[in-house]
Amino acid sequence: MKGASLLTERPSRFQKEVNPMLKATGKHRCVAGVVALVVVVLMLGVPPGFSTNVQVERPSDRKASGFVHEPQLYRTLFHTIFLLNEQAEEAERAGRTDVAQALRRAFKQEADLEAEQGVVLDRLAAECEQAVRAVDARARVILAARRANYPDGKLRAGQQPLPPSAELLALQREREAVVLRYRDRLRATFGPRAWEEFEQRVLLPFAAGLSAGGTQRHQPVEDVSGTGNLTTQAGESIVTGSVLISYDPETNLVTGVATTELDYAAQDWYMGRVTCSLRDGNGNPLASQSAEDTDGDGTVSVIVQMMGQEGLTTYGARGEYSLRLDIYDPFCGCCGCYLDPCNFQRALLGGWGWGPWYCTVFSGHGPFRTMRSGTLFLGGRDVTFQVKPLVAVRQLRFTKNPIRATFDSTDLDVTVRASRAGLQDRDFAVLEVNLITGPSNPQVSFAYPPGVTDDVELVPGGYTDARFTILSIAPPGNYLLEVRIIDVRRPDGQGGSDSIADRVIIGSPVEITLTVTEP
Repeated sequence: MKGASLLTERPSRFQKEVNPMLKATGKHRCVAGVVALVVVVLMLGVPPGFSTNVQVERPSDRKASGFVHEPQLYRTLFHTIFLLNEQAEEAERAGRTDVAQALRRAFKQEADLEAEQGVVLDRLAAECEQAVRAVDARARVILAARRANYPDGKLRAGQQPLPPSAELLALQREREAVVLRYRDRLRATFGPRAWEEFEQRVLLPFAAGLSAGGTQRHQPVEDVSGTGNLTTQAGESIVTGSVLISYDPETNLVTGVATTELDYAAQDWYMGRVTCSLRDGNGNPLASQSAEDTDGDGTVSVIVQMMGQEGLTTYGARGEYSLRLDIYDPFCGCCGCYLDPCNFQRALLGGWGWGPWYCTVFSGHGPFRTMRSGTLFLGGRDVTFQVKPLVAVRQLRFTKNPIRATFDSTDLDVTVRASRAGLQDRDFAVLEVNLITGPSNPQVSFAYPPGVTDDVELVPGGYTDARFTILSIAPPGNYLLEVRIIDVRRPDGQGGSDSIADRVIIGSPVEITLTVTEP
């Protein structure tokens, strides 16, 4: 797929890019160069987490701000990474390299992970997914057998619903232990200092999580008159919802991801549904998709992508999570009703996360009730993201290479790309050329600019060409030079400038080798 393309031929000094808004409109479809992937994930089971009476608990699992469902948190982390990589592979096979690039970087870029950390996270996420699926496969056998007691999803006359399954509880505990083992492996690989920074910055910022996301009690929805002849046994289960938003400045793609997972106890009674919508800074919807867990594996995800809009610097993603009640009692009340053993509307809601990524736990613990409606809305979560434009050196070229020592000059031509969002006309980058390696006692002189730095005016959404002129260089040998951007500035109208480097993403330096021969 071609999005914001990098043009290799530029008829003029300033080349604009086309930046249309593209909408997500269907499952696994690429619409006008944008991908909207509605992913009913091919897992054999469900998510992490559970109630506190079966929680796998370690000393580190209790934090100062209260009990944290760490299996849910790390399961969501690993699964989100796995999902993004899985869909990136599909995009690559379809030739949509820009989509794949944005997907692979969606979490790691916002989390500011180093390259080596990202590789480790990718590997452990894939391994954790496979280990979890092995437990899920065993749970699905039990779940299928229990569902067989309700042909067509209905109770028979006088039939009582099955009590909670001790085997499913044990498997849920085993599943959580699997996730925590991979958490420990990730922590050991990162090392103490990097892990503490990652955990506090990305995973467990309670000030933004438990206080803002809230530990709050939902208002109950309409109940129907009793439960008829059913025993009012309490259920207890966990549903996890997560939402992520990311902007990739290289491709100008905005990515939103929303996932909901049901633990084994919840899968016994419910089916998950999730909606992901991308919004502007005022909350106005830009693109949206929904999906239901039609394959009954306990996990359902939606990925929505769109091109960034010109002039729009703030985006939001909203994840909305619902349950479909799967067991119907035709003999309840005057015209039947749906069974809601866990009664999530009475549950406590806890959440945690940072900035563009958030994880929410819905804890259903009864009492058993029945409902006329077969749909139960759990809640939603909004995350926002401020776009940071990319300013990067794209390529270096010598007008003459090799050159003779002392006698020949050459021009080092530079192309600078600036993404559209967040930049203004007359913003400029400060470029610097550096000698990385070369012969001992090098003598290098520049004719233009009169030094090793140059100010280059940026074209938002386009390219700028700049030039360093090397007047002479000696002695003979191979010289490795690099050009980097050391600052991005905004003219202030008073002859000076204001640095905006903290509001942009500055690309990596670009290197080039110059060969100098004998005179």
